[in-house]
Amino acid sequence: DYQRYLNATSTDDRRDAAINGAITAWHMCEWVWVGITSFDRNNADIKAILGIVGRPMEHGDVQDWAERECPSLTICRSVCNGSKHVISDKSMLTEMDAPDSDERGRGKQLVARAMIERPNGSTIDMEKVLLDAVVFWGQQVTNEGAMR
Repeated sequence: DYQRYLNATSTDDRRDAAINGAITAWHMCEWVWVGITSFDRNNADIKAILGIVGRPMEHGDVQDWAERECPSLTICRSVCNGSKHVISDKSMLTEMDAPDSDERGRGKQLVARAMIERPNGSTIDMEKVLLDAVVFWGQQVTNEGAMR
């Protein structure tokens, strides 16, 4: 979905790629949790990675860890939950901005970008959010990451 976002030829396709990318990135937490529970929920090494001390591992621990390690996943969570419940669980505003007229080319349709306004008023392009998520999860499932 990250590549689809980058290469979108219409605003609708870019919006769809942004939403699907956020859903996939956030649901990686669920898939990691299933992997952990099928392996060993009491594994001391995994608990240490997740920052758990003195208690059993819980479902939300993977989500908390992922958001700490990759803050862009908080935005993915908000978009994911907002797409399911129609109302976001976080105080963020998501909107498609006006297409950049500098991108106009012969026979080329202008495509808007998905912009996220954070609670503090700063904005971030969904392209950056998706890239952060791809890099984070990519590192976790390779030998570079904690969850190998």
